[in-house]
Amino acid sequence: MADVLMYFRPGNLFKEFLVKRKDSDISSIGLPVVEYKDTGILVNGVLAEADTDDREKTKHMWDQDQHSLTHTIVSWDGPAAKKGDVLAMDSRLFLVLAIDDAGSLGVATIYYAEERNDLR
Repeated sequence: MADVLMYFRPGNLFKEFLVKRKDSDISSIGLPVVEYKDTGILVNGVLAEADTDDREKTKHMWDQDQHSLTHTIVSWDGPAAKKGDVLAMDSRLFLVLAIDDAGSLGVATIYYAEERNDLR
């Protein structure tokens, strides 16, 4: 039996994401202000670009043929973020569109996300 070697490209292993939650407030001049504040919760997961198969499987979640799913983040832990939260990694921000608690056991979670650059 031949040994099977795995090849992992640098940067394709676990990454640490900081969970940010939306907070609404009123500015000093009376305008609504929305910002994402750190929760202190960290999610360790593997980041991957969403392929056509992922988009087809999750199309029913949005009731439309085209949606903004760009990435999936797989974590070996229970759900720590919720829909509408932002997962921040370095200077990249991912808006959580949907969450799949695989097997409903709290052992693994798939976050379906959209990479955004307008949420600061």
